[in-house]
Amino acid sequence: MLSKVYLLTYNCCLAFGWSLVLAHTVLELYSTGSTTTVYKKIHVALKVSQTLALLEILHAAFRLVRSSPLTTFIQVQSRLVVLWLALDSVPNIQSDSYVPMMICAWCVAEIVRYWYYALSLIDKVPYVLSWARYSFFTFLYPMLPQFPNTPNSLTPPTP
Repeated sequence: MLSKVYLLTYNCCLAFGWSLVLAHTVLELYSTGSTTTVYKKIHVALKVSQTLALLEILHAAFRLVRSSPLTTFIQVQSRLVVLWLALDSVPNIQSDSYVPMMICAWCVAEIVRYWYYALSLIDKVPYVLSWARYSFFTFLYPMLPQFPNTPNSLTPPTP
């Protein structure tokens, strides 16, 4: 019972955290009309929300969830590598126009996923959320490969 309360709290908090990242991303895009400042505005909330996913490896290892610890590790570390080793450490990428698209795709996927997990713990998953959980990848996934292929993202700016 305690693990169920913990997981419900965890999933609701992460759904809320990713919702904040999405809201701030959209507000920044709307208020500035530019994609170049999005990362600077939301990087702390993004890092917190994404890095907290490390707990999911422990959830799997301690059998709080049915996921494989290895599979969970691979999934979590892939995003952390993009966030911490690429996006955070290479300033040229941070202002790239594809960054907000990647962040929004991550947000939508995570908001749906965490609400799905939270509501499944209490057996209250509405059909539309279940459908979104297993269908949104068809349009979210194609948005992500564009980011690493952005021309000149890793080249230094010209003086």
